[in-house]
Amino acid sequence: MRVCIDPGHGGSDPGAIGVRPFELREKDFNLAVALLLEEQLLDRGFEAVLTRRQDRTLSLSARAGFANRHGANLFLSIHANAAAAPSAEGMEVFHFPESSAGKALSKPILKNLLAAFPDHRNRGVKEANFTVLRLTHMPAALVECEFLSSPKQLRFLAKAGNQRGLAQAIAEALLPPIVTRLRFAARTRRSHD
Repeated sequence: MRVCIDPGHGGSDPGAIGVRPFELREKDFNLAVALLLEEQLLDRGFEAVLTRRQDRTLSLSARAGFANRHGANLFLSIHANAAAAPSAEGMEVFHFPESSAGKALSKPILKNLLAAFPDHRNRGVKEANFTVLRLTHMPAALVECEFLSSPKQLRFLAKAGNQRGLAQAIAEALLPPIVTRLRFAARTRRSHD
């Protein structure tokens, strides 16, 4: 099974920027977790392709096109969240509206993240018409790991051990029973092309 990992943002697009108590750019966090996720997936016998392996600018449609061209079976976009209120916290996973396969992918990812980090808020599995979810031709999920705008969660996201734990939790969500269900859901899902 081939998984396309998309480290969100990059290059001229830094994404969210955490500034208190230190600076962390989302694009850098996303790439760090994506590279760790690649390791975790390869260790479990998956194939993995990344939309970017360095700090470079990619359009949203180019990311989806990359996954489609490389025949990915799953698409995972890695992100960190931000909000105006520094008190906003939690983990959430998005899928395309009415995509049963996307939902089937998103649920175990969020479940595993919260099991690995039980003191984090569950913000739920949600639908969103994001370009990378709309234009991909395979089950797709966009993972928001935590909030860079929260000083507490910025510290959490910056720790290498936590980044590895996030990658491991996501990878473990793709164990064989889930993959079997995803294959079935992908065959029966309503197309959103």
